[in-house]
Amino acid sequence: MGVSNKTRRDGTLSRQAGFTLIEVLIAAAIIGIAAAIAIPNFTRMYIDYQTRVTASEITRHLVLVRTRAMTTNQTLNVQIVLVNGGVQMTTTNLAGAPALQGLNRIEAVQMTTLAFNNGGLLPNGGVVQFNSLGIRTSVPGTGVQTITVGGTLTGAPTTQYLINITPSGTSGLVRL
Repeated sequence: MGVSNKTRRDGTLSRQAGFTLIEVLIAAAIIGIAAAIAIPNFTRMYIDYQTRVTASEITRHLVLVRTRAMTTNQTLNVQIVLVNGGVQMTTTNLAGAPALQGLNRIEAVQMTTLAFNNGGLLPNGGVVQFNSLGIRTSVPGTGVQTITVGGTLTGAPTTQYLINITPSGTSGLVRL
């Protein structure tokens, strides 16, 4: 014969099972400490993810513009600028007419670095140019043109990515 939780054999009520206030407070404190440790890591991971996606989208756009320059047999310029929490990409031909419709802006609220190495360091934007053969003709002409993409969290830089554009026009993405 077993004893039930509510009554014993002699008919008296047994002590109710449950948690004491101290146990509940300790469990809440442990959960609070774990959350305090985890939330900044999740925030950093999100900013790193957003930076990687932004760098990938810029790289994809450069490949698209290079392909468009070759298929339309014209020289195209891509101006890439960091504006109001996003990356603005404007593609024009030599006459200044828009040459590519569609993706013009990438939302990147946490992104703070978009630097070009056009013979120096151009913060917050620059231009990449492809001729009708798909060859990059923007400065620096003989070296690899780079675009650095990154973000910050509480003033400290997060993971940065480097977009390399070779003189032949091919683009690649490297994590720094």
